[in-house]
Amino acid sequence: MSFARIFIWIAVLTGIATASSAAMAGPVLCSVNNQDSTCVGHLTTAWEAPPTCPDQPGWTTAAPAQWIGSQYSAPQCNYQAPPTCPANFTQTSPPTWTGSGWTSPGCSAPQTPPPPTQPPGNLAAICETAISNYAARAGVHYGPWGTMQGPYPVTASNPYSPQFQGGGWGSTGPGGVGPADFYYIPDLGASGNNGVCWFQSGTSNLTGYDYMMPFGYDGGGDGGSGG
Repeated sequence: MSFARIFIWIAVLTGIATASSAAMAGPVLCSVNNQDSTCVGHLTTAWEAPPTCPDQPGWTTAAPAQWIGSQYSAPQCNYQAPPTCPANFTQTSPPTWTGSGWTSPGCSAPQTPPPPTQPPGNLAAICETAISNYAARAGVHYGPWGTMQGPYPVTASNPYSPQFQGGGWGSTGPGGVGPADFYYIPDLGASGNNGVCWFQSGTSNLTGYDYMMPFGYDGGGDGGSGG
């Protein structure tokens, strides 16, 4: 074999080896820039349920989820807080969720507290002061005073307690009317005479006062005289 033919065979074998090495050193199949139809992944399909609003009391759906071609949009949800009773009211039963709204709770109105009852000492001071001031304007002195007696509930038709009913008494004060709580205070400076007062029931609200004495009173002591 001639030297020229041997050289050609060597060149051919070298080219084959070079091509094989280049092929082996190229990009890995199915990598970036080296993909074909065999590289497509296995596709699966599944039913996609639309999202919903919370299934809890107070939640409603304003607009449901919509299919937008590749997925669902989010639904529009509203929340209603349960109603409560007004301030100072007592809840007797809770509100109930009907699926679209709340029922009203049971509410009890606050109880009005009874008017405060003043201690007898306070009422006595109020009564004594009113009668003494009235007497002073007339130039008369009443008292000192004994222990206040009462209360005696009286009516509009009978504004005096039983102790002062029967027509045997005279008075010098402006008087009072019922219904009220009636009290009397003995005048220790004029035996048999009494200061009397009317208070709005259960309160220290003075609504009237008077000075009572028996018709047989002789004017002794420093009490006022009958009228």
